[in-house]
Amino acid sequence: MKIEDYANSGILGIREYVPGKSKKQVEREISVPEIHKMASNENPRGASTRARKLYRELEKSLHIYPEIYNPDLMGKFASKLGLAPENITTGNGGDGVIYNSGMAFIEQGDETLIPEITFSVYETITRIMRGVPVFTKMKGTGIDLDDIYSKITDKTKMIYICNPNNPTGEALPVDQLEDFIRKVPERIIIFLDEAYIEFTEEKYRPSSVKMIREGMKNLFILRTFSKIYGLAGVRMGYGISSPELISLVQRVKPPFDVSIIAENLALEALDDDEFFSTTIMETAEEKKYYYTTLDNMGLKYYKSQTNYILIDTGKDGREIADKLTKKGIIVRPAGSYNFPSCIRVTIGRRRENELFFKFFREILGK
Repeated sequence: MKIEDYANSGILGIREYVPGKSKKQVEREISVPEIHKMASNENPRGASTRARKLYRELEKSLHIYPEIYNPDLMGKFASKLGLAPENITTGNGGDGVIYNSGMAFIEQGDETLIPEITFSVYETITRIMRGVPVFTKMKGTGIDLDDIYSKITDKTKMIYICNPNNPTGEALPVDQLEDFIRKVPERIIIFLDEAYIEFTEEKYRPSSVKMIREGMKNLFILRTFSKIYGLAGVRMGYGISSPELISLVQRVKPPFDVSIIAENLALEALDDDEFFSTTIMETAEEKKYYYTTLDNMGLKYYKSQTNYILIDTGKDGREIADKLTKKGIIVRPAGSYNFPSCIRVTIGRRRENELFFKFFREILGK
């Protein structure tokens, strides 16, 4: 017997997801005084202050199962978004929501439209469900909505749009995106991944939630607590859609996939307006520092509406990333996204950013 004979045939075409290196992994490999992880777009300020305080009190609940549908959390989401709890689903991080929705919507032979350069998990869940990923062209480095629309067929079931897009950080013009969403046939689900939407400038934020509030049935929005609220380690994501689509996702959603810790910390983080606004402000300030420094270095980069920036090193991106790692700075080489000379760098706090540029200049000789 070959190993393939045991496999769900849908997974045989999947490329294994390669995350950014962890601090522990680098600590095992090299010895440097400090290690700064700037590869996975985590919040360098840590977690929400209010959530951290609550965490210390949760040990008395560790032996208790959470409520299956997290009604308190969904109620709070609904109140903040002007929707009903029936418009919300939760999941084990944003990836969990992608998996749950894929299991609910994609059947064998269904086509999903996926931009050539974007988050890889959309392709993964499509193949797991034995769907057919259809890749659409880019307009330069941006998502080409016209090409997506031209590839719609009778077999099209879902369209995945990451906005702002990972790894470039670019956001689509609001009017173009909203016009596109409205003209897609109602039988097709538009999966709008807004994992980084809180970091975008106001002019780049579509009225996606308003569309659902006004009754759009086929739009499904993904959001997460991993980035803006700094809760990547507890895994907390949520989806926003019509009650009809949410009810399908709830049928396949694993029981207790959101832990009692994740639920309670998310509830507390939602009220941490100070942490939220400070993260937005500091990220915007540090982004300007990156732009100025990179301009002075004469390097190409992609202006970002997120908390990371894609930088063209002009050399082998993996080689540059490896050299930075040896200095204690972990960044993400972007070769897997078809940017072989680029690295993706999480925007840290000023000291981290200064250290990054110190070593980056040394390595490039600039």
